[in-house]
Amino acid sequence: MNINLLAEGLDGSLAEIVAKLQSLIDSFWIYIVIALAAVVVVWGAYIGIKIAIAHRNEEKINARDMIKNLVIGIVIIFVVAMGAPLLINGLSAWVGA
Repeated sequence: MNINLLAEGLDGSLAEIVAKLQSLIDSFWIYIVIALAAVVVVWGAYIGIKIAIAHRNEEKINARDMIKNLVIGIVIIFVVAMGAPLLINGLSAWVGA
């Protein structure tokens, strides 16, 4: 009987944690997106400048590799940004079940 009370208390506290985490992400979401977009723009400009001033073939190849890394980073950021709310909603549904 004591175990059932503990399990119910844990489910309730976990539901509260998930709700608070979801409200926290919702309140900061726009700032996170703006910060990530600013980083991508600044880094993209830096890479563009490196390509523009590259004179040797080796420098151009390094700059192209940086572009590939930038695109991979953007994809990873997008996947994490789309996956985090889904994960939190999944946790919320799991706790509510």
